[in-house]
Amino acid sequence: MRENYILKVENICKSFSGVQVLKNVNFNLVKGEILGLVGENGAGKSTLMNIISGILSKDSGSIYLEGKDFNPSDPMMAKDRGIGFIQQELNLFSNLTVAENMFIDNFPKKGKIVKQINFNKIHKDTQKYINTLGMSFASNTTIENLSMGQRQMVEVGKALFRNAKIIIFDEPTTSLSTKEKDKLFKIIKELKMNGTTIIYISHLLEEIYYLCDRIVVLRDGEVKGKNLTKELTKGKVIKMMVGRELHKLFPYVDKSIGDVLFEAKGILNDKVKDINLFMREGEIVGLFGIMGAGRTELAKALFGIDEIESGEIYFQGREINPITPINCIKNGMAYITENRRYEGLFMTKSIKDNLVSVYLDRLVDNKLKIINKKREEKIVEKIINNLNIITYNENIQYAQSLSGGNQQKVVLGKWLILEPKVFILDEPTRGVDVGAKYEIYNIINNMAKNKAIILFISSEMEELMGTCDRILVMRQGELVNEFGKKDYVQEAILRAAIGERV
Repeated sequence: MRENYILKVENICKSFSGVQVLKNVNFNLVKGEILGLVGENGAGKSTLMNIISGILSKDSGSIYLEGKDFNPSDPMMAKDRGIGFIQQELNLFSNLTVAENMFIDNFPKKGKIVKQINFNKIHKDTQKYINTLGMSFASNTTIENLSMGQRQMVEVGKALFRNAKIIIFDEPTTSLSTKEKDKLFKIIKELKMNGTTIIYISHLLEEIYYLCDRIVVLRDGEVKGKNLTKELTKGKVIKMMVGRELHKLFPYVDKSIGDVLFEAKGILNDKVKDINLFMREGEIVGLFGIMGAGRTELAKALFGIDEIESGEIYFQGREINPITPINCIKNGMAYITENRRYEGLFMTKSIKDNLVSVYLDRLVDNKLKIINKKREEKIVEKIINNLNIITYNENIQYAQSLSGGNQQKVVLGKWLILEPKVFILDEPTRGVDVGAKYEIYNIINNMAKNKAIILFISSEMEELMGTCDRILVMRQGELVNEFGKKDYVQEAILRAAIGERV
C-alpha cells in the first residue's frame, strides 16, 4: 500500500521576507486515503497547500504527482493535473449562478461565426453534478441564495467537474450547521470510496479522528509527526502541535464573582423573544445553542447593532439609552464579532492601525490636533506584549498576513485598550488552533479576574463547560435553560438546545 503514492513531497522549503515558514517538509499521500493535516495557526499548513495547488511557488524541494515531477506555476496548471483546493474562504462569485461558477474558467461555446456561451450545456452538466452530490437546489440558483453548506458542495462539484484526483479541504466546517457537516462528511467518505484522495485540514481533532486514515502534524514549518490515526492519541497529537503537553485544555484562574452589574430586560425584536438575563462582576457566562438559535442576533441586539422593538439594558444600575454601539462603548461595553475577517479587522491595514482603531480619538493631542505618536507606540507595544501577538513589524505587517490566532488577539487587543467592563465575545476561538485557544482562554480568564463581565458565545460546548461559571441555552430566539457549573452535563445541555425534555 505504501508504494501506491499519488503524491510525494520532499524537502519543501519556503520563506517570506527572510522568514522561513516551511523547513524541509516531507510527506507522502496514498491513493484513495483521507490524510489529516493538523498544526497550530502559523504552522505552515496553508502555505504548503498553496504550493501544491499552484498559488505559491516553492523555494526548494521536489513534488511528485503520480510518479512524475510536479511544479505548478499557477492554480490552473494544478487543476489541470487533478488538484482541487477548497479553501476556507470559498472562491465563488455570489452574484452568479451555480452553473456559471462551475464553468467560470472554461465556458463551452456554440456557434460557428459568433461564439456564444452554451448555457444549455452548462446548466445540464451542472445539474448532473448537483444530483450526484445529492443536493436539492437548481443549476440556475444564484450563489447568494445558497447556505454555506450548499456553497461548499458547489466547490466540491467544481473539483469533480475537473476530474480532481486529490481534493484539499481547508477548515471546511467552520460555518456549517450540524446537518451540513454530516452531509459533507458523507460526501467525503463517498469520494474516498470512489478512489478520490483527500487532504483534510482542521483544528477540530474530533473531525480528524472521525474522517482520516493518517495524520501529519506540522509545527513551525516542520513535520513533527506522522502516523496512522489509530496509532496516535489526541494527547500525542496536541503535544506534537504545540511542543508541550497541555495537561489542562482549559486554564484555571483564581477569581471572585461579585454583585450583579449588568442586566437585560425584555429584549425583543424579530430575531429574539423577550430576553431577560443578568451577569455578575467577574463572571464568565456562556451562551450555547444550535445553528439558528439566535445567539449572534442577541449579541447584536445587546450592543445596539440590531434595533430592538422593546427592552432595556442596565449597567451598574444605570440604563444605557439609547442602545447604540457608540453609546454601549461609552458605557464600557465591547463586542467581538464572530467574523473577524470581514467585521472585526481591517485586513489590509497594519496591526498597529487595527489595534488603535477604536482609540484614535483619545490619541489626538488637544492642542496640535494630531495623533500623539509616542503615546500610540507605547500603547500598541503594551498590548502586543501582553497578548503575545507574533509579528515581525506591527507598523507595516498587514492583519491579513497573521495566523488566525494572532488575528483574534488583535481583535481582542483593540478593545482591551479601552479597558471595557462588559465583553460580548461571539465565537472568539473559531478557526483557532489548540495552542492559540489556550492563550485566548487565559486572556478571557484574566479579564474576568480584573472584574470584567463576559458573555461567551460558542458552538463548542466543551469550551463553555471548561471556561464558564454559568451556561445559558438558547433555542429559536428564546432563553430556555440555565446550567450552573455543578450541573454541567453535555447531554442535558444539548437536549435543552434541541428541545428535548431535560
